[in-house]
Amino acid sequence: MRVLTLALVVASLAAADPAAAILDELRAANQARADTARETAAWGQERARLEALIAATVAETARLNREAESAEAVAARSAAQLTELDRASDLEGVRDRLAETATRIAERLRQVATTVPPGVVALGEDTGFDAMVRALDLAERAAGTVTVEVVTGQRAGQTEAVKLLRVGGGAAWWVALDGSAAGRAAMHDGTLQLNAADAAGAAAVRTALAQAEGRLPPTIVVLP
Repeated sequence: MRVLTLALVVASLAAADPAAAILDELRAANQARADTARETAAWGQERARLEALIAATVAETARLNREAESAEAVAARSAAQLTELDRASDLEGVRDRLAETATRIAERLRQVATTVPPGVVALGEDTGFDAMVRALDLAERAAGTVTVEVVTGQRAGQTEAVKLLRVGGGAAWWVALDGSAAGRAAMHDGTLQLNAADAAGAAAVRTALAQAEGRLPPTIVVLP
């Protein structure tokens, strides 16, 4: 009886080993299915996110294209309106008339510059209308001022740098840089001629120039 019972126990233990193995396999299969389900769910979420991103990008691209087309249309309309405005207002004709006027002003100012002391008329390379208007304005101001500046002129056939006292746009006197001589200055054939004065006249010019420079108090001076 004892021998039979022991045999049954041994047989039972032997039969239990395959069952445990099957259970382990089932648990492993369940774990694999769970892992696969999680990976599948994660992949699905990532796919949905990428599809949403693609859709948003396509929508934004379409919006930008519409805005670009609208901007191009506005630019085209503006260009057409500008062309029409130029044609309607004859701006090209106005520009031509202004250029012709500027040319006449420049020619006249060049003529005037040959007859007035240096500094009254200032002409540069720019002979456009705006530049000529500025030159006229400067000439008008110069005609109403008293200035002292260093210029070059001709004295006894020699070129000489002197201080020029210019009163308004016409009258001018000069003093040698070393103060040794002075006199009246006048334009002749486009060249500044320096005419020396006698001793009394030279002294009067020196006094007037010193007053203009602020080196002497103002007094009445009779210039030659």
